[in-house]
Order: sequence, then structure tokens, then C-alpha cells
Amino acid sequence: MPNVFTRLQLYDLVWSEPMRNVAAKYNISDRGLAKACAAAHIPVPERGYWNKLQANKKALKRPLPPRGIGQSDNVIIGGARWGYYNSPKIDHLNDPIPPPPVFQIGLDIVRFQVVATVNKAPLPKSLASPHHLIAKLLAADEARLQKKIASAWPSPWDGPIFDTDFERRRLKILNGLFTCLQYCGMKPSIQDHQARNLSVTVGDQRVSFSLDSTQAEKQLERENAGWRFVARGNKDKLRLTITNWRLQGAAQSSQDKDGDRLEDHLRAIAIELIVAGEASYRQGRIDHHAWLIERKADAEKEDIQQKRETERKRREREERLAKKRIDHLLNQAGAFHQAAQIRAYVAIVGSINKSAPQPMLAEELVSWTELALAQADRIDPVISGAFRNRPSELEE
Repeated sequence: MPNVFTRLQLYDLVWSEPMRNVAAKYNISDRGLAKACAAAHIPVPERGYWNKLQANKKALKRPLPPRGIGQSDNVIIGGARWGYYNSPKIDHLNDPIPPPPVFQIGLDIVRFQVVATVNKAPLPKSLASPHHLIAKLLAADEARLQKKIASAWPSPWDGPIFDTDFERRRLKILNGLFTCLQYCGMKPSIQDHQARNLSVTVGDQRVSFSLDSTQAEKQLERENAGWRFVARGNKDKLRLTITNWRLQGAAQSSQDKDGDRLEDHLRAIAIELIVAGEASYRQGRIDHHAWLIERKADAEKEDIQQKRETERKRREREERLAKKRIDHLLNQAGAFHQAAQIRAYVAIVGSINKSAPQPMLAEELVSWTELALAQADRIDPVISGAFRNRPSELEE
């Protein structure tokens, strides 16, 4: 079962006793706990810390740094490895709703901090020393070129992608942007070999963006449907769009204008990408809190409906059981009445037998009387003891 801690809670925990003791309580290795702390930027006691304390020596306790930009304040330890199975189960009906999220500093202060960091970052304008992701694209493009040259029947699907002026310019912009973001502690990413699906991980948040021709919408639709890549025009203008599914309607675009090129705004774009990661985290916390409130209300409604349904079924069962008991008693009463009728009938036959048109002989009358009374006794619930029987309980 996974366990969720805030960064402060986990920080206090790992500084309260040795890591191996804490790890054992939550069924993980001390190495796994150390990795979780490192990922959340939570300092842990250095080797020898607890020995120094035991010996009454001075031991340094490092303070907890603030949450990083876009970083989650929650840390999950224990449970399964993968995310879906590593999510703690929530009892929406009984678990209390936590207070709404509060952020110690506003986004304007975050932006100010980001600006200070981005302004220190390198921003190369050429591909002389490419970022490793750009270098990978260039190497793959060179391999495609050599394959095309070596092939007697070259396929248009195998040709180079980044050999046009437009694509080289795209790579230069991405190279500068990626280098700047990497310096700031972010992780840029390319999801396809044409470098159309782009993103940067800010803390724990993935911010997607695109960089392409302003006239490429139809081409992109065709390419996404599986059609061959078509080179953009070398004179096409470039547009960079930041998209964020959490911040609906908040897509930000920058594009070439007459006398004003994207290359002149890369630091500003890097700032917006990083701030978008923090904004996405905050919106996610707000949305999750609202979802908890909504889900708890739904769970309470479901609980009320379930209780009503359970009570309805209970009443119906009680009514069916009461009817079954009454029917059982009526059947016994009917049997008792039938036995009485038989005995009365035997008495009448005995009294009028001699005067009957065809009377029974004495021995025949005795035999018939014994048989009739025996049948009366058999169905009589009092004589047979059947009155002690109870109807069987109803099956659920």
C-alpha cells in the first residue's frame, strides 16, 4: 500500500531516526527511500550523523529547501513501481477533505525568480555545439542522407528532413532553447524524429509546445494521419505555441513578424515555458481539490441511495417472510380443520351405518373407521407435532 507524505512530513520523518528504520516501517529499502528523497529535493542525514548525536557531538541538520518550480509537494513511497498501481486509494466517503491548496508565493514572484535564472543561461545561436537531442536528430538525418545516396531507388520517405534552410533554422532555435532550459534544471524532450512533438519537463510537470510554419496546419494533419513529411517553404514564418491541457484556453504563441524574429525572444519563451509548468502544477492542485469535493458529494449521494435500497430490500424481505409465516400457519390451520371434518364425518357414518340402505358390516366399519381416523391424525398438526415446525428462511 503506497504512502503519501508532504515534503515537510517526509523531511521530518527521515531526520527523526535512521533511514533503515524509516524504510522498514514502509516496506521499502533504505536506498529506495533515499532515491525518493533525492527526487523530491529532500536532504537526508549524512553518514555518521546518528553516531555523532549519540556521542553528544555537533551534527549538521540541513534545512529543507523550498519546493522547486513545477515540483509536486507530495511524495509517494511504498506500493507498486508503476504510477497507476502506485496511487494511494482514497475513501471518498470517509476520508476528510484536505484544506484547499495554499501557495506561499505568487506566480509573479516565481516569474521573477525564473527571469533571474534564465538571464544567466547560455543561449547558443548556432549548431556548432548542439544539445544532445539536436545532435541525435542531426546524426539520424545524416544516416538518412547516406542511405538515400547509396540507394539505386531512393524513397522519398527516407530522405533527410533537416537539410532545408527552414528546418536548419528550426533546429538552431530548438538548440538554443533546449540549452537554456537544460541549464535552468528543466528537461526538454522530442517525441518524434521530425521534432514536431516537443515538450519540457518542469519539475514534475510536462509542458508541450510546437515549433512549425504558420501555414503548416493542413500539412500537420496529413502527416499525423500517416502521410509523408512535406518540407516547409524556406520563406515560411515560424510560430512557437505553448499548449497546456490543464490551462484550457491559455495557449501562448509567439511568431515571426516583419523585422521581428523568434530568435530574438528565446529567453522570454523559455521563461513562459517554465512558468507554465508551475502554473500547471498549481492548477492541478486546485482541480484535484475541487474533484475531491465533488467526488465526496457523489459518494455521499451514493451512500444514501445504497442505504435506501438496502432498507427497501430489507422491508420487502420482511414482508415476504411474514407472508410465508402466515401462509404456513394457515396451511396448518387448514389441515387441523380437515382433520376435524374427517373425525366428524367418521362419527356421523358410525351413527347412521345401521340405518343406511347398504350398511357396512361391523368388521368393515371398524377397519374403515381406523383408516379414516389414522388419516385425520396424520394431517392433524397437533397430533403429528407439525405445529412445532417453522417455515424456512428466505434466501438472499
